[in-house]
Amino acid sequence: MDQLLLTGFYQNLAPYLPERKHTRLLVAVSGGLDSVCLLHLSTQLRENTQIEVCAIHVNHGIRNASIAEEKFVRDLCSTLNVELTVIQAEQKYQKGDSMEMWARRIRQEAFNSAREKMNCDYILTAHHANDNVETILMHLDDGCGIEGLRGIPQKNGLIIRPLLKFIRSDIEGYVHFHSLKYIEDESNKDVSIRRNYVRHKIVKPWEAQASQIVSRFNNLSQKATESVARMNGLVAKLSEKVEDGDHQKLIPDKLIKNLSANQLIRLVKHMISETDISWRRHQWEELTLWFNAPKTGSTFKLNNQWAILRDRHCFILNHEIQKKIELPIKSMGRFGFDGFSISLNKIDTPSMDLNPFHEVIDGSILEGKNLSIRSWRNGDVFQPLGMAGHKKVSDFLVDEKVDRFAKGKQLVLTANEEIIWVCGRRLSDKAKVTHSTQEILELSMETKVGTSWR
Repeated sequence: MDQLLLTGFYQNLAPYLPERKHTRLLVAVSGGLDSVCLLHLSTQLRENTQIEVCAIHVNHGIRNASIAEEKFVRDLCSTLNVELTVIQAEQKYQKGDSMEMWARRIRQEAFNSAREKMNCDYILTAHHANDNVETILMHLDDGCGIEGLRGIPQKNGLIIRPLLKFIRSDIEGYVHFHSLKYIEDESNKDVSIRRNYVRHKIVKPWEAQASQIVSRFNNLSQKATESVARMNGLVAKLSEKVEDGDHQKLIPDKLIKNLSANQLIRLVKHMISETDISWRRHQWEELTLWFNAPKTGSTFKLNNQWAILRDRHCFILNHEIQKKIELPIKSMGRFGFDGFSISLNKIDTPSMDLNPFHEVIDGSILEGKNLSIRSWRNGDVFQPLGMAGHKKVSDFLVDEKVDRFAKGKQLVLTANEEIIWVCGRRLSDKAKVTHSTQEILELSMETKVGTSWR
């Protein structure tokens, strides 16, 4: 039992460690049976490998036993000659936090800060196969898709879970074989806590009736992990054909005509770098409903940074980082701003080209006036070149078939607050060069890589 568990433990851990390189591991230790087993196993690796072991204990301070548990972990680490960091949690709750959510967040923050402080490469936690079954069942209760069947990942970022393939009875056997002491957390018996209910009322009775149920769930988890990886690989290939522009990604209808709504959502998740982030059921359902009957011009907000627009022949993913701007232009010359530059220079002979960001104008329209470049506003009007009357900028953009995202980024150049150029689209008729023009100005805008208003 002892050698079998140690060998399997190292086999589960080794693929994630650099070969023949000194590695420092930070082991999360609560003092319970699982974490005591993890710490003891980790220390057994120090003799024949280039592995150093450190430990972290988070004292949440929410139970009377917290002080005794901290002392137990300190004594254990001293006995095993393991450097220990203890974090005292501050009971500062965020809006919407449950006790479990708060404790989980505090642990995660503590693990990350301690890893950096102690110069460790990875964090080890003691999740095992039974924990994985509990997680899958809770995911099913939440209405998960195939992603939820993956359960707990063996590695997530810098966190590795080398006990994940072992069932709890294996861990109990190892601890008893080595006569290791551990602490029983009384709160683990509180079935009002969801995970404890699943553990004590569902998994344990089920395991007593079907001894292979944990192994079968973990086989299912492995198959789901492999299936999702294959799907994500195909989606990544498909994403190479997406038109990747300036803070926008265009998914043409011809590319996705044979995709289901579910597959399209996977593509969208990949494009916004949320492939490995589990979405809740309502996120899938709401976006699926929108994809099934999207109206041209309608949008769906995916998160705080991304939204998706249904355009005439494509979907447009927009990275919403463009801020409203209003910047003064004080003289002739080139002026650099965040994402673009604009130049205004006197010339003798105009040169015309097809670049929409290059115009020549009558200099008298600007003489003695305050110039600025800003985002267009509701109510803005101007006199488009060649038109006798005025037109709202909003109506002009509609006529130009400008999509909603591009509208939000559209800039205008003003002289004493009068619009003389809807940048890159249309001059004001008042700025046109005529036979009576005495001073010609060359006006041009250049967008930097990764920024566009078209």
